[in-house]
Amino acid sequence: MISSQDRWNGCLCYLSILVLVPIIFVRDKSPFLARHCQQGFALLFLQIVAMLILTVVDSTIGTIPVLGFLISLLLHLIILLAVLAVSVLGFVRALAGENWEIPHVDEIADKVPIQSQ
Repeated sequence: MISSQDRWNGCLCYLSILVLVPIIFVRDKSPFLARHCQQGFALLFLQIVAMLILTVVDSTIGTIPVLGFLISLLLHLIILLAVLAVSVLGFVRALAGENWEIPHVDEIADKVPIQSQ
């Protein structure tokens, strides 16, 4: 049985930087919460990498007058919608008490050293 506290802490894992709250402040993590913390941290890592890539794109291709702006805007929208969709799905799955593996992010999440109790 997964406690409601673990469910809400699991939800925090999908709200970007707030993943650090359950990682730092929850002492005894259940396997459910530890898994969501791993996935949330991997998602945060990928968000930071995407923002760095978008910064490079903005400073190179984005300087082209019209086409560069459109390409940059399109990339920003695609990444924003993808991150938003994965975050909402993770939030809902954690609140429902389900374990969920994010496709292609799960390999990174397996390498995050967060231990359960």
